[in-house]
Amino acid sequence: MIRVIATGSTGNSYIIQAGEEILLLELGINFKDIKKALNYDLSKVVGALVTHEHKDHSKGVNDAMKSGIDVYMSSGTMNGIDLNFNYSHRMPYLLEHNTMAKIGNFTIISFNTQHDVNEPLGFLIYHHEIGKILFATDTYYLKSKFQNVDHILIECNYSEDVLPTLPPWRARVIKSHMSLEVLKQTLKTWDLEGTKDITLIHISHDNGNPDRFQKEIEEMTGIKTYAAVPGLEIK
Repeated sequence: MIRVIATGSTGNSYIIQAGEEILLLELGINFKDIKKALNYDLSKVVGALVTHEHKDHSKGVNDAMKSGIDVYMSSGTMNGIDLNFNYSHRMPYLLEHNTMAKIGNFTIISFNTQHDVNEPLGFLIYHHEIGKILFATDTYYLKSKFQNVDHILIECNYSEDVLPTLPPWRARVIKSHMSLEVLKQTLKTWDLEGTKDITLIHISHDNGNPDRFQKEIEEMTGIKTYAAVPGLEIK
């Protein structure tokens, strides 16, 4: 099961549950709200992945480690987070681009993404009970191509037709995220045979149109597509 706790510029967090194991993706909200989404039971959580240091993805890192959660990120991301050792003596586990890690029975391959931060990562996640999941957010394009992915969670932040309406500074900022148009071109280069669903994440509240994005991606790919909202579950 894939469940959205929070998505967007105010905070991001997702749950991947396979059998009796839970993997958290992003800790970008208060950790108490993540615990609430888990019914205050952390016993099944085998770890948490963080893509980069921006607060809407890393806000809960210190509290997660204080609660005994193993948190995984790049060295660059760790250096961009204010780790508070009054909370915990734990250190994050470090991942590098194009390397493999085991977290419980999850196999993780991290890959390079493109964003205005130190060392951002995306993740290809496999568990025998749920299959292969691609997770990529806060990236204006992807160098890697993928195939045989069961579930795709990918950013679709804005549509490029809004850019002329924005002040120049705002247009520059959102260009560090993936547009609808870039996502379409990206998906056209992947082998989507066997893909069961696509979930569009981190849609801009001001410059995104969830209904339009969902419809256009589903029509283009022929694959069931969701626009992420808190509480969405994909089984």
